[in-house]
Amino acid sequence: MYVCICYAVTEHDVLDEIACGATDAEAVASRCGAGTSCGSCVDRICSLLRDSVGAAPMSSIASAC
Repeated sequence: MYVCICYAVTEHDVLDEIACGATDAEAVASRCGAGTSCGSCVDRICSLLRDSVGAAPMSSIASAC
């Protein structure tokens, strides 16, 4: 399933970035671009981060994270 339509980033791609060390939405964005265009995927990225790392990530991309 796509998380970021703008850059064709899948949920699997985001989870791979998290597994490789991304700990917030900004890190995911810098690694694969997700969340840097329209921003509609940032909530889903934050949700995947919370589920994976167990804490609410802080990010300059989305203060709601």
